[in-house]
Amino acid sequence: MKKNLTNSRNVALLVAAGLLAGTGTAVADVTPSPTASPSATAKPLNEYQKAKAAYSEAVQAYIANRKSSHAQYKAAMESFSTARKAYNDARKPILETFKSELAAAKSAREAAITAATTEEAKLAANTAHKAAVAVATAKRDAAITALGAAPVAPAKPVLGTKPTPPAKPTKAAKAS
Repeated sequence: MKKNLTNSRNVALLVAAGLLAGTGTAVADVTPSPTASPSATAKPLNEYQKAKAAYSEAVQAYIANRKSSHAQYKAAMESFSTARKAYNDARKPILETFKSELAAAKSAREAAITAATTEEAKLAANTAHKAAVAVATAKRDAAITALGAAPVAPAKPVLGTKPTPPAKPTKAAKAS
């Protein structure tokens, strides 16, 4: 069987394709005609819309306050951290000296107690140890007082209360 190019099905497809291709360009307009746009008429705001706008402004102010307070607190914490580190670095040699004086007093007491043969000698060694501890403690306290007061951590910022959103109006019940 020989295929016939002009059978009815092929003809129908070619006609449909031609119609679709031809109508696409014929329908399109090159320049659109100007149309009158509807004028923008602003409706007056109701009470809920006004409250919602005020709420939005209050939220923006709250956020701005929170960000600035957090930035100030962060800067204060950084300066506090630096000051605390410097203070602790200055205290470290004082505390090391105090510990070495206590260790020396303890070793002197132990040596005196092992060498002592009487109770009075042991009592004198303990008394000398207590006096050495008191002197070392007084020296340590004076040196720490000379450093000045320890830095104080900044207080966390008080942000205030978060704004509350306005209550949505309720729809009136339909009367039947």
